[in-house]
Amino acid sequence: MCRGVRLHLCSLLLALTPLALAPNAASAQGEGVVPWTLALEQRLQPWCPAACVSEVAFTASYRGNDDVLVFVGAHHVFTPQNSTLRAVSAGFAQASPAIVIVEGFPTSMGANPPPLVDEANRYGTPQADEFAKGEAMYAASLALRHGVPFVGGEPTREEQLQALVRKGYTATDVYFAYLVGGLSQSIRSGAITGPADPRLTDAFASSALWFARQLSLQPMTLADFSARYRAMFGVDVTRDAELTQRSEPGTSSPVALLNQADMFTRDQHLLATIEAQLALKKRVLVVYGGSHWTTLSGALQKRLGKPTIRSSFPEGP
Repeated sequence: MCRGVRLHLCSLLLALTPLALAPNAASAQGEGVVPWTLALEQRLQPWCPAACVSEVAFTASYRGNDDVLVFVGAHHVFTPQNSTLRAVSAGFAQASPAIVIVEGFPTSMGANPPPLVDEANRYGTPQADEFAKGEAMYAASLALRHGVPFVGGEPTREEQLQALVRKGYTATDVYFAYLVGGLSQSIRSGAITGPADPRLTDAFASSALWFARQLSLQPMTLADFSARYRAMFGVDVTRDAELTQRSEPGTSSPVALLNQADMFTRDQHLLATIEAQLALKKRVLVVYGGSHWTTLSGALQKRLGKPTIRSSFPEGP
């Protein structure tokens, strides 16, 4: 999801309404998406060591009829050189895309939304924040360089919340899970060094305000968050060496299970977006976390045939 984006950008995401470019979720419903499990991922990604959970970037290339789809299964990293960025470059070369779908913001924003164009233009510069350092904005920057439009592959936050409420979660459950994920992202991106970093207080305050606005809730205080965190995980958040793993797929924590339910909704929307763009553009590049390919792979293979997988990329810029 769109984690690690600055508050001014995420405030814009809230205000936008669906555009014609967005897929019709009621008609498509992402038919063929299956729930994520670690066993499924390990079966479909045999190139990945058993414990890695999509830490190996790869490309899955499909060619069916006149359609070309290349799905880059990313490992979310924020360094200037890594296998995910090389996989994105390789995917771009394989697809010669007419459109690029990236993770992290709603399809309803339309093609080349100005706030995201600004983020993409900051990629590789000293002004890049944690979101602009990721593979989504690298892919968007390549799209802009080649004169190709890019769109987000996410549903709106309201759509995500409604789906989770139907599954029995409360808005506060969702809020807490997003906050755990936000802190994890801050650590993984290098914005803070770890749970004991004094800057965690400011990182939490920013995330708490952002998600509260998106979910129409009062901002949670750090004290309330810490108490709930301690009750759920049995450790203080500032001393938890496993903070970055609490919301990861493959674990059985309540936060991880909520995120897996949320992922199903997101992947239904992503599949509908892919199908809509294939119908319009014929040549599509998707850049998303590798676990999303796991849940979509059966539906994509049924639609486009068996993919060609590449999971090794030479070192280099």
